[in-house]
Order: sequence, then C-alpha cells, then structure tokens
Amino acid sequence: MAESWIGVGPEDKFVDGLHTVAVGRRNIVVARLKGRLFAFDALCPHAQGPMERSETEGAIVSCPLHAWRFDLEAGGKELHGYRGLQVHEVKVNDGQVFLAIAS
Repeated sequence: MAESWIGVGPEDKFVDGLHTVAVGRRNIVVARLKGRLFAFDALCPHAQGPMERSETEGAIVSCPLHAWRFDLEAGGKELHGYRGLQVHEVKVNDGQVFLAIAS
C-alpha cells in the first residue's frame, strides 16, 4: 500500500492536547503530547470509541469507552496486548504539518 503525505494545517494550530482533522472521508486525531506531534485514527479498534475524547498520560491515550490504552511512542501498541491503534507518521515542513496516509 502506498502512502501519501497530506497537509493538515500549520504547526501552531496543534497546541497541547488532541485535535481532530478530516483527511478525505476519515477523521484523524493529531495530538501534541510531551511536546511531540502524533497522529492516529479517530476510532478505537475495539468498539469504534471516539479517540478524540481520550484521556492522556504522557504519550499514552485511553479510549473513553472501555479504557483500552495505546502507547503512541510504541507505534500505537495496546498495553495489554490487544489490537493496536493505527498511527500515522507525522512531519513538519516549513511550519506545516503533514501526515503519511495509506492510499
């Protein structure tokens, strides 16, 4: 599967916390946590919970429905070995944020 880099806005738009952006027909959460930018699918892989409403602890996000916890620094791995969260590579170029999205 090929990846495309999609621009989602200026870096200063993504202050600390979680922000939802539309990329085509999908929603992606762009998060600034611990000073770093992360991007991940807006739906939990377990029961499609709204990940934009996640609680955060460092670079770990917890689904608000059933508390599945995903480590963004470990590529979205679920802490108890369940299905991981789909994460997307992020880069900043000339003050603009781009996400690698599989096409």
